[in-house]
Amino acid sequence: MTDRNKTQVDGFESLADVPTQVINTYARLWQLETWLRTMVYVELRALLADDWGRDLTATSGPLQADKALTHMPTPELNALSYSQLSKLITLVDAHWNCFAIYLPPKSIWTAKMQEIVQIRHRVAHFRVGHADDLLRVKQFLRDIDLGFWRFCTSYNDATQLLPQSSDPITAHFLPLDPLPWVEFEERKWAQIGVRDNGLPVGLSVRAQRRPWASKPVKPGEPGHLYNFYMFAQDGRGFEMKRLLEKTQPLHKHLVHLCLDSDVASIRFTLPSLLGSDAIITIVEAFHAAAINAVRRVRDTLDPEGMNALAAAWPEYVLGPKNPLTFLGPDMDCSFFDV
Repeated sequence: MTDRNKTQVDGFESLADVPTQVINTYARLWQLETWLRTMVYVELRALLADDWGRDLTATSGPLQADKALTHMPTPELNALSYSQLSKLITLVDAHWNCFAIYLPPKSIWTAKMQEIVQIRHRVAHFRVGHADDLLRVKQFLRDIDLGFWRFCTSYNDATQLLPQSSDPITAHFLPLDPLPWVEFEERKWAQIGVRDNGLPVGLSVRAQRRPWASKPVKPGEPGHLYNFYMFAQDGRGFEMKRLLEKTQPLHKHLVHLCLDSDVASIRFTLPSLLGSDAIITIVEAFHAAAINAVRRVRDTLDPEGMNALAAAWPEYVLGPKNPLTFLGPDMDCSFFDV
């Protein structure tokens, strides 16, 4: 195939004998399915913690087959990355209360997903499909656009637990917070004072309630995630690759490990269902590794370098370009850009 037989379609290279609608339909299905997998992963983690993948044992075969090809390795380890779309739909249906706030009414969701599944089959099995397949997929993305924006922004809507001594986890790590919160008037709080730069690695704790959870944040209860912000102080920075490697045994408990735009800070999330003892043990070990990975001279990793580092790790490591690391409730946008 020569260059004259190639064209650019919506930013994608298209071969002359491949219908452009099929390529664009595939791209939109990629958007939908990858974000649906992410949503299912986060909400099941919040609901079930380390037991989140108990219904995904059937994925072990495809995962092992993929990893057996050692000459062409990929970083994916999440069981949902090896699950069929039908399994994702089954999980959503089985835990509808966790997803109803993001999606259309269940009857509409079910009917639309029947269409989407058939369109996906057409693309995956090299059929041309219907002339309106792409339009149907894009309309469905418009229908769920606000819901996925709500999902993503809720992940960056963590709040401070006040007073910090009221929660066993925030209370335990209060000595590592270089600028704790102070009640300067009744029920009015602020960070007042001078930052303690004597701590080489500071640690602050916040919590987020998943939109489907109703109970207040409490260790051992489902539906909440603790957010830990670890930051190198006084001109220091982390040897980020080393930090990831040293903490790798702990990663199985994390929901995500979010890299910032430089090497001075990192955020990771843990399900409250793990309980205070387990969470404290995990975070203490992470903090100890961070102390051993902090240096006066910072790495040269910039945002692009951080994204490249994240891409080399499994799905739970997110680079600064991923909306789950920065998109907040005050940032209005079209999530799928449709």
